Amino acid sequence: MSQRTDRTVTVLRAILHEIRVERITFMAGSIAYHAFVSLLPLLLVLLAAVSAVGGQQLEEALLSVTQAAFTPGAAEVLVSELDNASVEASALGIAVLVWGALRIFRSLDAAFSDIYETESENTVTNQFVDAILVFVSIAAVVVAVIAIESVLSPSTATTFGWIAQRIGLVVAIAAALAPMYYLFPDEPDMTVREVVPGVAVTAVGLVVFESLFRFYLEYSSTAAEGQFLSSILVFLTWLYFSSLLLLVGVAVNAVLSNRSRDVNIEPVIGGVPLEESPPDAGEEATVDPAVALERLERQLSTASTMTFVVDGESVTVPVPDRVEVTAGSSVLPAIDGGTGIELRWSTADGEFVVGDADSES
Repeated sequence: MSQRTDRTVTVLRAILHEIRVERITFMAGSIAYHAFVSLLPLLLVLLAAVSAVGGQQLEEALLSVTQAAFTPGAAEVLVSELDNASVEASALGIAVLVWGALRIFRSLDAAFSDIYETESENTVTNQFVDAILVFVSIAAVVVAVIAIESVLSPSTATTFGWIAQRIGLVVAIAAALAPMYYLFPDEPDMTVREVVPGVAVTAVGLVVFESLFRFYLEYSSTAAEGQFLSSILVFLTWLYFSSLLLLVGVAVNAVLSNRSRDVNIEPVIGGVPLEESPPDAGEEATVDPAVALERLERQLSTASTMTFVVDGESVTVPVPDRVEVTAGSSVLPAIDGGTGIELRWSTADGEFVVGDADSES
């Protein structure tokens, strides 16, 4: 295996390890729920802003962009609500809408910090400041796209027009996501270059997924049309996989920059240098179980096998599917609660578990 291939395999294995350890598939469900309850308020705020700036023409362009960006079931529900909504609202009404729209950004801020395992405190004030900045940047991008759409009105009837629209969506989504991927991790020394891979993966992934999902819904004989419940279910499914792609992009950035404590690789772009290798067998090893187990967890993220040595006899096994290291707490003051490790392998007969993350070392 060439050095480049070995390097690629190591990085991909580290990304998969990060996705599994951070339970991104579970986290995406929470993000999808917050997106579901926040998306309509967000679009209503944008509708109010667009109406104040450009009048009826831009309002129609916003509805057109909504239909193009979302799946048919989602677009049907949202456009119906936007058509019936009144943009003439009091200051209190606008404040309530903004508060609802910011909820999704606060949830994303917390999720980004969890994946990066940011050491700095992610306070409520910090979440709101980041959420407002990202909200303004996304709103500006959406308004710009709507303005261009209303002026140029590119036809998507031809293959060229459809491809041009897809490329335009990729660029617009990337521009909207870049501030989010830069601000939400709360890493003070992060560079703009570090956010590019995750933004590119997410932007392209979202457009490809939306196109495939739209194609399936339009040509599937089982797709129910005009039914409110089926539209909501389709919408929730679309939100979940979109949230999953969003978080996968975060994991990609965290691994490529080696900023996650769950992996330890040579950074691909900027980030944190590779941690020094552990001492050789002839050197004195660390006596701190917590440090040793955390180092073991990072090494397993890129390894293919592991070897147990007991009384001179060794047994080599594949790396576990899941590794969890936890620091216990003691009810007595000044007494360490211990450090635990749990290794899990998936077998044909179920799960095989070694250790107990909740027991004392």
